[in-house]
Amino acid sequence: MTDLILDNIYLILLLPLWIFLIIMCGRFFSVYVNKKIIHSLTLLSSFLGGLLCSVSLLKTEGIIEQSFQFIKINDFTLAFGLHIDKTSLIIALVLFIVSFCVQLFSISYMKNEEKEYRFFALLNLFNFSMAGLLFSQNMFQMYAFWELVGVVSYLLIGFDYKKEKKSKAAKRVFIINRIGDTALIGAIILTSYFMYNYAGNLSFTTLGFEDMNAISTLLYAYTSTPQFYLICIMFIFGAMVKSAQFPFHIWLQDAMEAKLPVSALLHSATMVIAGVYLLIRLLPMFMLEKPLLIIICAIGLLSAILCSIYACIETHPKKVLAYSTSANLGLMFLALGVLNIKAALVFLIAHAFIKSMLFICLPKEGENINYITLATFVIGALSLAGLIFSGVCAKEFLYTAVEGNKIFAILFCINSFLTAFYITRLPIVMIKDREIEKSFDYSKYIPAGALLILNIVFYFIIRRHLTYQIAEPFWLALTAWIVVYILYTRNLLTRFPAAPKFIENFSYKIVPFVYEKFAGVCSFVDTKILGNYKPLIFAASMGVKFSGLIEKYVMDGSVRAVTALCKKFSAADMKLQSKNVQSYNAYAFIIITLILSLVIIGYTFILIQFK
Repeated sequence: MTDLILDNIYLILLLPLWIFLIIMCGRFFSVYVNKKIIHSLTLLSSFLGGLLCSVSLLKTEGIIEQSFQFIKINDFTLAFGLHIDKTSLIIALVLFIVSFCVQLFSISYMKNEEKEYRFFALLNLFNFSMAGLLFSQNMFQMYAFWELVGVVSYLLIGFDYKKEKKSKAAKRVFIINRIGDTALIGAIILTSYFMYNYAGNLSFTTLGFEDMNAISTLLYAYTSTPQFYLICIMFIFGAMVKSAQFPFHIWLQDAMEAKLPVSALLHSATMVIAGVYLLIRLLPMFMLEKPLLIIICAIGLLSAILCSIYACIETHPKKVLAYSTSANLGLMFLALGVLNIKAALVFLIAHAFIKSMLFICLPKEGENINYITLATFVIGALSLAGLIFSGVCAKEFLYTAVEGNKIFAILFCINSFLTAFYITRLPIVMIKDREIEKSFDYSKYIPAGALLILNIVFYFIIRRHLTYQIAEPFWLALTAWIVVYILYTRNLLTRFPAAPKFIENFSYKIVPFVYEKFAGVCSFVDTKILGNYKPLIFAASMGVKFSGLIEKYVMDGSVRAVTALCKKFSAADMKLQSKNVQSYNAYAFIIITLILSLVIIGYTFILIQFK
């Protein structure tokens, strides 16, 4: 049975794609219009995907490679296939588990929505694109799925495209992500160029992950230091934008216009971790230069601190959790910067279970919250703060990886305090203008309860296999919880959000103002200075005149000459058509005679040459 699963491991990719096609084609041809069928197929897709990942994770030793030739251009061959190892299987397993819970929650959440079938179809397509990204064999294939993830995320965020606000938010998210995607494809092309010209092994040109150590070493050897740094920084920049690191964290705020299931999916173990996964794959390249690792650590710590401060002064629950996502992804960057992949993965898994549970527990706009979801949210908040369950294990284990560097350790502790402050303050802000109901919301209770159980189970798994100790982050988080309690008892906590949002104003007012002025200066130089510079205008006009002459006398002239030649040939042909049978026989005789003469001459020439 195990061998059967491993031999058909590609089903991890194909299952969500098949369900997507079944839903869309079935709806188009009016075959599968039953909501229960759509829901069952969607849940079955995620369940089987998780089952395949878990069995493969238990039985796989080393790396599984399956591929076939996709494109061949001369001696360049690009393969399409699977590269499966422990890291990709762990992240994919978390992806399918979280997707299953989110899809279960979506059944009740979307029951009164129009085009519900399209929403579930997009959820399946999203799973396919993320699984394809995780199991890509080479960088070119990974980039194709990278873009597909962005496109499907745009469709999910802008699901209510008829609402102008949501449509614009989806467009902003899509455009900002294109900035990082441009840097990524540029880095891929440059690396492939150097491999093609200098590696001596054309298989390296496709940048396969199995050969990443050799590719990194050859790239370092055959490029100058500035070239190597440029390529690596472009890779880091692409990961930085995708994982919503400062100053590109703003796209994650726009993504909050999406529905709650979409937010729970994007913020947990799916789209935003694509950047982290890219860094994991390219760590052999970054390890060759220590400053690159310092840059990754600096990006992560800066994002973690600033986004945590943003979250402390924000009042909207979804935006607070969005800032929290950017901050926690920054900590994953920090873990990778200190070369501790295990700590990054532990933190990623814990964050995925906690954050998706928190989003599911959020009430809709204008709705009240019940006791069970509020209690579940509080437990998740305490876990994210690093006080209980998997959250405390993940943070303490990460702290052991950075405590050797005093600066990193101090900043990590500051972030732990800020995280505990904003996340334990959030439930109080949520219930300020809402009533707490005693009714049970089973649609939220089941998926949120499942994620809570996974959070607890993962805590015991960490305790069993990893060594850590309770240190400064825990005590600072506990201090922050006490500070929140004191402010609440003195009725000061609700006044805190009214404080001037200096940092938020800097990002949303000062930076756009400076950019607008810079754009105005560029426009002035273009229109007033360069536009009135006579030598430049003369050169431009000469270029236009020269192009006009080429178009008139060369391009159009050649067309007119061909036309005239065809007319003359037609006129001569019309003269030959005399309607006289004897004339036609004469023409045929002449043509046959010419052909036979040419054949005899050619045959004679060949005999002379080979005699």
